[in-house]
Amino acid sequence: MFPLDPIALIRRKLQKLKLDAVLLNTSEITQSTNLRYLSGFTGSDAAILINEDRLHLFTDGRYKIQSRIESPKFRVHITRGKIVSVVKVMRKLRVRRLGVEGNRISFDYVSALKRAAKEIEVVSFKAQELADLRIIKDGSELKMIKKAAQVASLACEQLLESGISGKSESEVAGRLGSLFKLGGASAESFETIVASGVRSALPHGSPTEKIIQSGDLVVIDYGCIISGYCSDETVTCVVGAPHPEQLKIHQVVKDAHDRAIEAIKPGIRAEDADRVARETISKAGYGKYFLHSLGHGVGLEVHEAPYLAPKSVSVIDSGMVFTIEPGIYIEGFGGVRLESLVYLSSTGPEILSGASKSLITVA
Repeated sequence: MFPLDPIALIRRKLQKLKLDAVLLNTSEITQSTNLRYLSGFTGSDAAILINEDRLHLFTDGRYKIQSRIESPKFRVHITRGKIVSVVKVMRKLRVRRLGVEGNRISFDYVSALKRAAKEIEVVSFKAQELADLRIIKDGSELKMIKKAAQVASLACEQLLESGISGKSESEVAGRLGSLFKLGGASAESFETIVASGVRSALPHGSPTEKIIQSGDLVVIDYGCIISGYCSDETVTCVVGAPHPEQLKIHQVVKDAHDRAIEAIKPGIRAEDADRVARETISKAGYGKYFLHSLGHGVGLEVHEAPYLAPKSVSVIDSGMVFTIEPGIYIEGFGGVRLESLVYLSSTGPEILSGASKSLITVA
C-alpha cells in the first residue's frame, strides 16, 4: 500500500464532511503534528488553512525565512495577529463551515475564532477522522524511523555492556539519553523508563534514585528522535544469574512477542494480532498480568495510529510502522516487557529495532 498525497487526502475529507476548509493550529502550548506533516513547517507557532484549491500558512516574524523554505506550496502570511489574518482569508475564500482538529486546538482559540467570525460554523474533526493521514509511511519517513531505531538500539547495547548494577535508575536513564545524542539523535522520544526489582511491575515506571541490585529484573523502555521521527523499544534484563520464575515469565512474554510478529501480515485486524499475544500469555496462566494493549503506531509521534488493542477497529496494512510489546507485571515480584519496532512490507514484517529480546543478563 502506498501513502496517498496528504493534501489530496485532507481535501477528500472536506468533501465527505461538507466542509469549506480545514484549519490546523500549532502553538507553544498545543502542538499539531498534522500541521507539520501537511505543510513541512517545524516552527512552534503557526496555523494552516486548506480549502479545495488554496493552501495558506500563518505565522509570525520569527519564522519569515524558515516558513518559506519549509512550506513552499503554501502562501505564507507573516502576521502579529494570527486569528485576524485567518478570518480575513476565510472571508475572502467564502468559508462557512470550517473543520478544526478537535484534540489539538484549544477552547480559547476556537472561542476567539468564533468571536471574530460569528458567521462561520466551526466543526470538530474526531481523532479517528484524521488518524489515517499519517498511517502509511513513505520511503523518506521509513528511512528516518529506521535510523532512530538503529541509534537507540546501539545506545542500549553500549549501556548494558558497561554494566548497570550499583547505579541508580535515574543514572542509567541519563546515560542512555547521552548515548542517543552521541549517536546523532536530537532528543528522546519520551521519558526513558528504567524500572528495577519490584518496580519493574510498573508498566510506566519513571526512573528513580533506587539503586539497581543483583537479582533485579530491569525493564528499560526507550526511544530517540531523528529528523522529527521517533523510535520505541523495550528490553528486560536481569542483574546476575536469573532464577527459575524470572526465566519462566520472560519466556512466556517472548513467546507472545514472537507469535504476534509471526501472525502479522497485510490485512490482519489489529484486534486479532493482539489476541495472538494475549492468548499465549493467558494459556500460560498470566493473563491477568498483561495490563495494556499489544502495540501502537510510531512516526512523527511515538503513539499514533494504528492501535493494536482488544477492541481496535484498525486493519494492519503494508507501509505501517508499529510496536509489538507484550508484558507481564506482577505486583511485589516484578515485570517483563519486550518491545520491537516493526515495519510491515508487502512481503511481511521487518523488525527495525535491534536489541536482543532474549533475557539479557548484565553485571
